[in-house]
Order: sequence, then structure tokens, then C-alpha cells
Amino acid sequence: MTSICEHINEQHITWSVQGQMIYKDQCTRCFVEAKSENGIQVCLKCFNGGCIEMHSPQHSDQHNHFIVLNIRLYEIEQPQQKVEDINKLVIADIPQLQSETSVICLKCQKILSSPELDGLVQSIKQANSAFQRQAIAQWEHTAQPCEHTLTMEQIPLVEKNLQKCRSCHLSSNLWLCLYCGHVGCGRKMYDGSGGNNHAVDHSKDYQHHLVVKLGTITSDGKGDVYCYKCDDEVIDNFLKEHLANYGIEIEKQVKTEKTIAELTLDANLTLQLSKLIEEGQILDPIFGPEFTGIDNIGNTCYMNSVVQVLFSIPEFQQLYSLDHQFICTALPYNCVLCQISKVNHGLNSGDFSIKKVSKSALDTEGAQKDFYQDGIRLYDFKQLVAKGNQHFLSNHQQDALEYWQLLNSFFQKTEKQFKLQQLSSIFSYDQTTILKCVNCGGHKVNVVKNQEFKVPVEQPTQDQIDLYHIQEKQKYEERIKTMKPEDIKPFQLNDLPEYDTTFEKSLQLLKQGERVDMFCPKCQSLQVFVKQEYFKTFPKYLFVPVIRFVQENWVPKKLNASIKIQQFYDLADFKEPVLQDIDALKEQNVQEYTEDNLQTLMGMGFGENRCKRALIKYKNDVEAAMMFIMESLDDPTQDQPLQQKQQGPQISEEFVEQIVAMGFNQDQARFALSKTDNNLERAMDYIFNHDLELEMKQPQEKQQQKQDQFENQTSKYELFACIVHLGKSVHCGHYVSYIKKNGEWILYNDSKVAKSAEPALNKGYMYIFRRLD
Repeated sequence: MTSICEHINEQHITWSVQGQMIYKDQCTRCFVEAKSENGIQVCLKCFNGGCIEMHSPQHSDQHNHFIVLNIRLYEIEQPQQKVEDINKLVIADIPQLQSETSVICLKCQKILSSPELDGLVQSIKQANSAFQRQAIAQWEHTAQPCEHTLTMEQIPLVEKNLQKCRSCHLSSNLWLCLYCGHVGCGRKMYDGSGGNNHAVDHSKDYQHHLVVKLGTITSDGKGDVYCYKCDDEVIDNFLKEHLANYGIEIEKQVKTEKTIAELTLDANLTLQLSKLIEEGQILDPIFGPEFTGIDNIGNTCYMNSVVQVLFSIPEFQQLYSLDHQFICTALPYNCVLCQISKVNHGLNSGDFSIKKVSKSALDTEGAQKDFYQDGIRLYDFKQLVAKGNQHFLSNHQQDALEYWQLLNSFFQKTEKQFKLQQLSSIFSYDQTTILKCVNCGGHKVNVVKNQEFKVPVEQPTQDQIDLYHIQEKQKYEERIKTMKPEDIKPFQLNDLPEYDTTFEKSLQLLKQGERVDMFCPKCQSLQVFVKQEYFKTFPKYLFVPVIRFVQENWVPKKLNASIKIQQFYDLADFKEPVLQDIDALKEQNVQEYTEDNLQTLMGMGFGENRCKRALIKYKNDVEAAMMFIMESLDDPTQDQPLQQKQQGPQISEEFVEQIVAMGFNQDQARFALSKTDNNLERAMDYIFNHDLELEMKQPQEKQQQKQDQFENQTSKYELFACIVHLGKSVHCGHYVSYIKKNGEWILYNDSKVAKSAEPALNKGYMYIFRRLD
């Protein structure tokens, strides 16, 4: 071991970690973590994390950053826990990790022990990682001042003792009452840890609602403030002044304990059920290439399920290979392609689907071993995809369909930015919407690009709803028999019953169409039209969201239908029909947005012209259009009427007759005039100098080729994947995905992956079909 190295200087070392993002959890180019056998290396110049085997040396060579900190985390052995009742749900213990560090010069191939590095190493070890900083910021993002922080009146301090609880003498997890300076211990946790509830008891006895956690107060004026009355974490904008009244100088405070946000994050990352369970059956996990799970990093099951499906598609696997990483010199956590290829390789290579044996919490001989995998953690990928979108940057549960739309849009932008093959087109198809007047039979036709074939769900009958209400009321009455009167709340039923239906029924409802009121130019009055949607082309992969979430009296509810679905479907009934031109109410045109998407945005309270502009600008993408509308609310020009696109000069019937009089037919006359801006002299010159028969035939041939291609395109599909929302409510639940591989259905439930004998496809929220070419 040596302390001598010529590279210990500012060219290779950043001496302060203040404000720096430190990537010490995971390699930024692959999913090797600090918990792996050899750990990872953190560059002491830019704090990029890289695996020892490949990406740390690669980073050093590319950027000439030679000094790294090797960090390896290892688990401390803990005494086995005895569980008296083996029928209770077993939750894995939170592992206690210890770190092992060493400073290395990759150029000199030396381990360094210079005392001037000790402070920097200690700062890196104590600092939150880049992921922890981002995640904690999102947990804290929703905290706001409450009425009690604004109206609180403090009383003089009677006794100043900040070292221990006044009731039980605990010296950790202490909370200071901001009304009177009382110090009490925190709440008792489910496992017996935490405190003895003395801070809560003080709040109830004296109606002092606001407390701050001692040890979380920092010199920049922040601290963990909680309101027991609001039962939520809050912000006290006058914390400095409130603490000063009790002799606490905030400028001298040093953080020594974890905040609620940090503890919540830890709990979300470590709470794991010990077995993989589906419909009451314990499944055997599987491992290897394409069987890698994704760890839940804080309510991210919606993201995990969508990512698993997209990266199981062969076209995505081929496009986003590791080739880019070998030539990219950008810092990988900022490079979109590096992160996408990292996820692709992590999920499909099998390098991170490592079979491990869990340590059983049951102290019994001959207990069956449980196998598991850690899965990969999508720290940087989540941040890049959701950049600028506070909903998906947060650690709250989100809608998987909305995330699918966000991710699809993200891939579209990436493919355009890097001039890649437009893979998102594999979901795209031409949709023909036919509006037929019930009175006169006339029709209007719109053709738009679409990527979602949404299908409705049959609603439960009133008898089913009434029976469910009676059953739930009986359960409620049984429960309250053993409850204290003050704990009893009025009976309230917000969800709908479970019931059976079929996917064929959903297709029938879609085929029936929707009845809308519109002005009919032929009837010259407001009439009922039937709106029906058809395929003009069939996509390679058909994305089918099921409309399970509905509004009932402005209250969102979930349709808990069990949808029986087959493996194969022929959608020939939805192929665009041949219509009679004589019934056309106006010429067929390619519209730039769908009426459904326009009504969706207008239903949010935005003006019609503003919505049309946004949809046209973002090519019928509702999510992008809504974001644009929100960003441009102060722009009054967005509400101005849209100018009609100029259709080109009108063909003069007089000129047509003059050309016909010279021996040419009407089609030739109109074609020549259309090519020459309706100029008679130029049209005559065009006729004599061009082969009109050949030129007029070419567009027809191209149109015929496109039509022939569509006629020969199969309408048959096989069910390829399914994303399921588990739970009866729209406000909570859990997402999992099923993907068909080698003829077998595989369940992906966050980090757990297993073969499924009876997949819960009947609970599907999104179905993905593959065309049978």
C-alpha cells in the first residue's frame, strides 16, 4: 500500500461533494451494484459510478479521470428471528449493510492511503446517492404549509432538555413540540421499534399539533416538521424563528437522523414479501436470459410492467443494442441511448437474473428454500423518461396506460433525435372513422393515424350492483359488532362488483358504434349519426387498452369485469368497408386529430380552438397536447379561430370546356389545369409536352398498390402480452405483466419472475396482440 501518486490533484479529483450528484449505488452503463461481489468504482472527478470489470476503466480512458473510490456493500449477519405462528405473513428483514472502501489510481494501478483523501471519502460515504437525492426530493415534493403552521402561538419554554424523552428517557427518534418545547419520543412501529408514542400523547392532551424531529434540522433552515392534526408532513416557513424562541440556533445544527422521507424511501425499497403468489398459488421462480425482474423503487410497478412488455418485443431488442455504448463519450446518466441500451441488456442478457437463496425467517429444520433474484433498478431511466413531468417523477402510483403513452412518445423523440429506425411505427395504423346519418344514410369519413385500439367493457347490471351492496353491507354489520362506538364510521361503498364478460362482447360493443348529434349538410338539420371506427391498415403490434376506468356522477370507478379472452382473433369485421360515393356528405379527407381526443381535452375545460391547435401540433398525441396547453395558458392567440388550409386554385369550368373543344377529354383538361395553377395557356403547353396518359395513371397505380397491400395484409392476431391492474379501486392497486415466451405465459411482478399455469388475463387493463404474418 502506498500514499504516493502524482495524480492526486485537481485534474483528477473534485475535493468537495457539495451540490454534486454521486452515482454510488449502481454502474451508470450496466446494473452492477455496490452490493455486488466486487462493488463499483466512483470517479473522484465527476462522481460517475462504473463497474470494476468494464465501465470504470472505460470511463477513465475516455475522460482521463484516474482516481476512483472502490465501494463495496456487504450485509451484516443478523440473528435468526423466531416466528411462533407459521401461518402469519412473513416479511423479509431490512438488511443491515456495511461499506468497504479503498481509493485506487487506475493509471498507476495503486491503492492510495493519503490522509488528504480521508475527508473526501468520508463525505462520499455519508452523502445520499444521486438516486436517493432525487427520490427523497420527490417524497418531499408534496409537503406544504398547513393552517397550523400559519396560526400557531408559542408559549414560553418551561424546561430545556433536548437529549431525551421527558416520559421514558429514550434518546433517539425525538420530536420537539413547536408550541411549548416539550420533547417526546415518536410513534411505535409495527415491529416494536420507533418510540413509545409520547410525542403523540402530548399532542392529544394539550392540542399541540406541530412537532419537528430533532436530528433532522440543518443549518440551511430545513427540518422534518409534522402536523398531528393534519396527519401529514408539512413545511414550516418560520422554523428558524420558532426554534430561536427555544434557544436553538439553526445555523449551528447538524443533521444526525433520517427524515420521514428518507425512512419512507428505505421502507419502500426493502419491504418484500417472501414468496411469489398468484391467485393464492405459490409459483416457482425462473431465471436466465429474458427472465430478469425489475425492482420496485417506490410505487413503480406501473413503470416496471410497461417496460417489461416493450423490451420483450424483438424489434426493440435489436434496435437498442449495446453498440452505442462502445462509442459514446457522454456521461452515461445524461445519455438517452446509453440508458435505453442499458435497460435492454439488463433485461434480456440474463447477466442480472441471478438465482439466490433467501434467508428464511422461520427457525425450522427442513424448511423449503425460497429462491429469488434482486432484479434491476431503473434509477436513471426513470428520471430521463419522466424529465419535466412531475407526476411521473414523483414516487406516487401512476396509471400504466398514461406511462405507456409517455414512454412511446419518449421513444419517438429518441428515434428522431438519433435518426434511428422509427420503431414506434410498429403500433401505428391508419384508422378510418365513419359517421353515418341515421336519417338520410349519408356519411362522412375521416382518416387519421392512431396507435391505440381502445375497446369498451360491458357494464355490470343493476341486479349485480344491488346484490353486491347487500353483501358488503352484511360484512360491514358483522365488523362493527366488535368495534368501539367512537371507531365506527358510516357504511360507504365506492367500488363496483366483480362480474363475468368476454372480449368478444367488448368487440361487439365497439362494432355497434357510438351515437352522436351532428349537423347533416344533406338533411340541413341536427341529426343523430352513428360513429364507427375501422382499420385502413393493420399494425404489426396491436395495442388494445380496455376502458375499465369510468366516471359515475363525476366519481371515478373501476369496472371489475372478469374478461374471458382467447389467444387468437381475426379482426376482419373491423376492416374498412367499401362505401358508395353517392352517399358521401363531403369529400373524404385526412384529418389531423380524432374527435375523441378533441372531446377529451375539451372535457378538461379548455377551449375548442386551443385544443385543435395543440392536437394538430402534436399529431393527435393527447398527452403532449395537454402539456402544451398547460404551458401556453397565458397565450390568448391560442383561442383564435383556425385558418382553413388553402385547397389550391379552383378549376375553371370555362377553361375545361375550352380544352375539351380542342379534342381532349375532361379528365385530361382538369389534370393539366391542376398542374398549372388553373392557367389556360400553361395548361395547353403542359398537354402538348407531357405524356398525360402515363402521368395520370401513376397516382392511380400507387393507390392501387397500397390498396392491394392492405387487401393482402392479414387481420389475424395472437395475444402476446397483457398488463393487469390488481385491485378494485382507481386510487390504488398493483400492476403486473404477463408475456408469452416460447408458448408459455410468464408472470413479471416487479423483481419476481415465474411461469404461470393460469395467467390472470381476464383482469387485463392493456392487451398487446402480434399480427400473424
